[in-house]
Amino acid sequence: MMSKTARYIFTAIGLVLLGYLLWYFKNIVIYILVSLVLSLLGRPIFDLLGKIRIRKRCLPAAIRSLITLVVIIGAFLTFFGIFIPLIVNKAYELSNLDIQRLVASLQVPLGNLEKLLDRFRVLPEGGFSIQELALTIASKINISSVADFFSTVAGAIGNVAVAVFSIVFITFFFLKDESLFANALLSVIPDHMADEVTSIMSSTKRLLVRYFGGLTLEVTGVILLSFIGFLIVGISFSDSLLMGFLAGIFNIIPYIGPMMGGSFALLIGFVTHMQLPFRTELLPLLIWVLVVCVVVQVIDNWIFQPFIYSSSINAHPLEIFIVFLMAGSLGGMVGMIVAVPAYIVIRVFAKEFFNNFKFVRSLTKNI
Repeated sequence: MMSKTARYIFTAIGLVLLGYLLWYFKNIVIYILVSLVLSLLGRPIFDLLGKIRIRKRCLPAAIRSLITLVVIIGAFLTFFGIFIPLIVNKAYELSNLDIQRLVASLQVPLGNLEKLLDRFRVLPEGGFSIQELALTIASKINISSVADFFSTVAGAIGNVAVAVFSIVFITFFFLKDESLFANALLSVIPDHMADEVTSIMSSTKRLLVRYFGGLTLEVTGVILLSFIGFLIVGISFSDSLLMGFLAGIFNIIPYIGPMMGGSFALLIGFVTHMQLPFRTELLPLLIWVLVVCVVVQVIDNWIFQPFIYSSSINAHPLEIFIVFLMAGSLGGMVGMIVAVPAYIVIRVFAKEFFNNFKFVRSLTKNI
């Protein structure tokens, strides 16, 4: 009979081997995780189709899965079919931007700003010049790098045929058989842990459905509010759509994402209207663009995010903030994006197996 020490050793070796295999086949793991998310988002559609009766018979699960997939794919194709051309066109415009001419057009307002700051003795002594600083910065800026960013995003979205096919294929079967992933996981779990693992999967699924559903509503809300706001302040329809899209997508990245989205909105607003008189038209327009970004963020922080982070995962905002900081330190932006879903799984796991600890009970009491 195997001793307890030997069991621990073999268990540790097994966990290390499992971790290595997950890392080695990380692309496949990502496909499976994305498919799980899509199946969770598509489950309400799948269940709704189950209520349809044809000659008193339900639609077969395979047909419901296929229709749900068509709806999901159609939504993604429509979404990106609208925004990818906008990104490509804007990348082309930015690549042709003459940064030196841009700085030259700002010489007058920069000179006025320098005089104003000098009047209040804000500038350091010694011949400091904002205009010279602007020229120095302009010489270091490669505007094509911004255009390359847009082109890279568009290219990355347009060159994922293998990933898309794999994800669609896996999602179809996750929709068709809701217990497929659970059964696969339970097949490698010891029998005495089956009840705990089943409970974990049930709670995790419920919380993740609420989180991803809320996140989808948040991104959609930020895009729509930003788009409407930019239209109101005088930005063209296509530019407002692109600026709103970037604001919504970057908003997925906690804390720094809104600043990135706002920066791109100001950049696009500035570049597309740089022919306007700076003081009388361009500067007020940029101020209004900034106001729209701030107002949308206030609405997001006071309405959307409390609904997602407090109602969907039942966690205190300070708790989530600390989780974001830790995830950012470990995994950068990607870590911050996956922080909440990972934290949901960890909390549910901790509640099931470590609920005898007071600290764990305080963190998981609302689950």
